[in-house]
Amino acid sequence: MRQLSVFLLLLVLLGGCGSSVPALQNPVEGLEFPEPRTFTSPEVERFSYNGISFFLLQDQELPLVTVNVIVNGGSWMEPGDKTGLAWITGNVLRGGGSEQYPDEDLNELLEARAASMETSFGLSNGSARMNLLKEDFDDLLPVFTDLLKNPLFPQERIDLAKTQQRTAISRRNEDAASVAAREFRKLIYGPESEYARIIEYATLENITREDIVAFHEKTYQASNLLVGVIGDFDPATLRMQLEEAFGIFEEGEPVDMDLPEVDYEFETGLYFAHKGDMNQSQIRMGHIGGYRDNPDYAALQVMNQILSGGFSGRLFREVRTDQGLAYSVFGTYSSNVRYPGMFFAGLSTAAENTQEAYEATLAQIRRLQDERVSRQELDETRERMFNRIIFRYDSYARILSEQMSNYNLGLPEDAFEQYVEQVRQVTVDDIHRVANEYLRPDKMKVLIVGNRDLIEDQLAVMGPYEEIDISIPRPAAERAAVEGDAQAGRKWMLKVAEAMIEDGTEVGTLVTKGTQYVQTPQGEMSLQVTTRTRFPDAMTMEIDTPMGSQVIELSDGSGVVRMGGQEQPLPPDFVASMVDEIKRNPLYLAMTADALEAVLIESSDDIKTIHIGGDYDLTMEVSTSDLLPVEISYSQFEPQQGRDVEVTLVLGDWTWSDGVRIAYDQKRYSDGQLDSRSQISEHFTD
Repeated sequence: MRQLSVFLLLLVLLGGCGSSVPALQNPVEGLEFPEPRTFTSPEVERFSYNGISFFLLQDQELPLVTVNVIVNGGSWMEPGDKTGLAWITGNVLRGGGSEQYPDEDLNELLEARAASMETSFGLSNGSARMNLLKEDFDDLLPVFTDLLKNPLFPQERIDLAKTQQRTAISRRNEDAASVAAREFRKLIYGPESEYARIIEYATLENITREDIVAFHEKTYQASNLLVGVIGDFDPATLRMQLEEAFGIFEEGEPVDMDLPEVDYEFETGLYFAHKGDMNQSQIRMGHIGGYRDNPDYAALQVMNQILSGGFSGRLFREVRTDQGLAYSVFGTYSSNVRYPGMFFAGLSTAAENTQEAYEATLAQIRRLQDERVSRQELDETRERMFNRIIFRYDSYARILSEQMSNYNLGLPEDAFEQYVEQVRQVTVDDIHRVANEYLRPDKMKVLIVGNRDLIEDQLAVMGPYEEIDISIPRPAAERAAVEGDAQAGRKWMLKVAEAMIEDGTEVGTLVTKGTQYVQTPQGEMSLQVTTRTRFPDAMTMEIDTPMGSQVIELSDGSGVVRMGGQEQPLPPDFVASMVDEIKRNPLYLAMTADALEAVLIESSDDIKTIHIGGDYDLTMEVSTSDLLPVEISYSQFEPQQGRDVEVTLVLGDWTWSDGVRIAYDQKRYSDGQLDSRSQISEHFTD
């Protein structure tokens, strides 16, 4: 109906419904169009003071000012065993506040002024940014520079940042595309390379406040800073304000930005990472890329656009649209200034199409070498590139950012204009030449992240492969040697077994029903829980929550959560912790009593203390009156905290049913704090 109304309105504008047909054939005749708006690139003022390079660009469209700071230095500088140092420094620099304005005081000040300050560190550079109203610039500029020069780095903020990062580590294998990107980068640069290494629990634990302070002092020197200001400021006074505010920085020693070289050899390799909760495969295939100063940089970018340039690229048209072999396809030939980039094609495909999708993608890469592109395809690709890259200079902010980046990287001021002209000059022969000179389809590393059970036959056809372990390393646990009486320990564990399991009872599945009370920041929450435990490593929990029914299922080394018709895989670390708890269940300990490494380590008239070694590594206190456990203690890895916590189970109200006796009253403490308690109402065995 709306389309019809627009059409009728068009008829009226053209002379009414009685207009002749020829009039409709030239609907724009007689209409006047305004001249298209032109965008004139403004001049950026630049000056140096105290070793800092300043870039100023006035923009009076809105009463706002933005200050951007580039800091030379980044994660490539941190020791391998302290990976994450740069990230924590950038995080806590802002979050912890300064000596003049500690964290909460700074937050309140900025909130009252509707202003923001942010800091971070990446691979090669750090950044700091302040956005504010023009009227607040005079007051907040000194606050900003004080924050950057004199951060507090309070220990509690460091601990919070570590906790946040531990949570991220524990969940890093949830998204298959992220796993593929991470592991492929390791294949190209090396797992220990500055360009590919990742934060682990152990490296995070190694970082101290002293490390953070030292990293900050090394990078936040005047000689490492570039400062850009854009907005509605007074040019007559701004320079003096900047010199005064940033004059608090010592010039210091500049960071040597000569980044480490990459030792790369072109070789064929097929790699596989198993992720059992997938019904798709993530594929990455490629090799090392190049440098920005390569004379063929523009030709390589055009070649990449022909291959993988969005909806119009060959990969999308051929592999996804025509053959229907991929949900998504993409690729790049990246060329960095300070270290080499990567060339790769990537795709997501149904598990059953893994091999065919790989071969179809490989064929398109080879086709670039075997066949010259048509002039029409080249021209259309170039036009699409021009339609996109013009937006790199569509605002004053982008202009300032580009000039600061070019200056910092040693590129000419007109690098963008040069690139546009070079793209314009690329020929069909150039595409054919660079494809054959720089692409190595027979010397690529191929990574597949998927479910082995669904694609193992395809992997066998594709050739020998090397499996990549994507499990998350836990910090090494310190276990003290435990001495005791092994004969007495075994005797008492057998007594416990007799007190818990009637002779001749076979335990297949233990079913328990009851109420679990969980401690939350909002108070205690009660949940109705039915648990079916299939020893030693499988379990199903049905939980009635205020948001609806939830099912957690654990089997074959993986787990899922189902709720509201949706299914979410459990992170592997959580699965491992749950399996550990099943094996430490008092009933399972009783079932396997004869095989346990049990020693009696302490004895009194009322309590016998038994240590069970091996993978269990727990201590059990047994009452001599009824031969039942009253307390079990052990260390358990907590993924979200990235460390071991001391767990204590307090057990009581032991009740018989179906030939087994279990504790109907259970309390669980973590590091001495009650985190949950359970009251069982009934149990039976299947």
